Amino acid sequence: MKANELQIVKFLKSPDVQFVIPIYQRNYDWTITECRELLKDIIQVADEGRVSHFIGSIVFIHDGVYSTSNEVKELVIIDGQQRLTTINILIAALYRFAKENLPSQESERLYNMFLVNQYVQKEAYKLKLKQTDRNAIAFKAILLGNEKSITEYTNVKENYTFFRSEINAETFPVILEGLNRLIFVEISLERGKDDPQRIFESLNSTGLDLSQSDLIRNFILMDLPPADQDKIFETIWSPIEENAKDLSKRTSLVSDFIRDYLTLRNKKIPNKNKVYQEFKILFQEKDEAGFNQELEDIKSLSFHYKKLVNPTTVKDKQVRKELEYINRLEINVAYPFLLQVFEDLENGLIETSDLVSILKLIQSFAWRRFIVGLPTNSLNKVFMTLYSEIDTEEYVESIEKALMKKGGNSKFPTNEEIRLALKDKDLYNIQPKNRSYFFELLENHNNKEYVDTSNEAITIEHIFPKTPTEEWKKQLSREQFSEFKDK
Repeated sequence: MKANELQIVKFLKSPDVQFVIPIYQRNYDWTITECRELLKDIIQVADEGRVSHFIGSIVFIHDGVYSTSNEVKELVIIDGQQRLTTINILIAALYRFAKENLPSQESERLYNMFLVNQYVQKEAYKLKLKQTDRNAIAFKAILLGNEKSITEYTNVKENYTFFRSEINAETFPVILEGLNRLIFVEISLERGKDDPQRIFESLNSTGLDLSQSDLIRNFILMDLPPADQDKIFETIWSPIEENAKDLSKRTSLVSDFIRDYLTLRNKKIPNKNKVYQEFKILFQEKDEAGFNQELEDIKSLSFHYKKLVNPTTVKDKQVRKELEYINRLEINVAYPFLLQVFEDLENGLIETSDLVSILKLIQSFAWRRFIVGLPTNSLNKVFMTLYSEIDTEEYVESIEKALMKKGGNSKFPTNEEIRLALKDKDLYNIQPKNRSYFFELLENHNNKEYVDTSNEAITIEHIFPKTPTEEWKKQLSREQFSEFKDK
């Protein structure tokens, strides 16, 4: 690792160099607020005549030697991409102002010195800053003067528009002078010698927290050459991100999915904020072939996870309904177990009818426990190890037997225990999701046609009326009648 204090303009002017924002980095998310602050610092350092202004560090990975197959030297930015991208957008705004208002040599100097590698042949290496697809499209449009063609929202366009509104004949030379006085610390890491992941974790231990899934994605991709990063991202990580998503809320569930995967894999439930650490420990010594196979397995399980969290995507009507019930009852603790059950269905170990029976069994187990008032926290350990108790020759029966053998707080309540509990359980004043589940299953038991009890026109009536008639007294004993009235 080498650290060196340097002017930002000297760094950007480096010939035949491309600054690569890798796909595992989070998106460019600086807003006009951060841009305004940066521009204020740039103008201030020029106006006050100060020698320099420090803007932090930029950390990058290089390969140690020039590759004979490439025209440029690729520097993979692992920290500082927000500042680097923003300064490039500012220079693009200066270039566009110069192109439209000043002699051509001024705009050409900015363009050829800071924004492009003037003499390279391959178009892919032309731009000095190589961004992720959406940002790259917006940046190219700005350089070409086609920013009006960008229809979707992007911070690149928004921030360019802000900078452009601040540049005029008076501020143009001041901003250029201020840019010349910006200094930073360049931290150069050599692939194969330094540990980029560890340095990245250290740099990101303060400031805006990365999610567990961000850290896992970086761990998977960071050590790979850029071409392999693209391949693994497109074929493995992108499908995982797409599958582990709550489609109704449009939120990412990747961290939750990896947590369930680790629970299935290790028979131990990781703490929510320790998912990355557990993943890292599991694959610390990454054998390339074995690790790639494991990633393929994770991707395969993610397709099943999509069904669990988004039952509407399931084609089979019966399976879809049972998954909706499991979601309604929030039996998320069963997900690690169900991931492997769905995988077994895909591999032909069980039939769809077996899966439906298992989904109903899980509901019965959870619902009966709710009726008798058993704690839910013990379910974690039950489902964590349940798959290891399956006999593939008697798949469903072995699950039934395993659950019935549970004792203490993990037990499967019997019919008699349910009957006793129902005498005192108030099933009206419970959570609406539980009450609607209860009535829906009662209403549809042995029905040929399904009745949707979520229909707003349906109301809940008392079987025993609030004001009972004499007829009720005749039907019940005095003790029963009094008990009914009291309860």
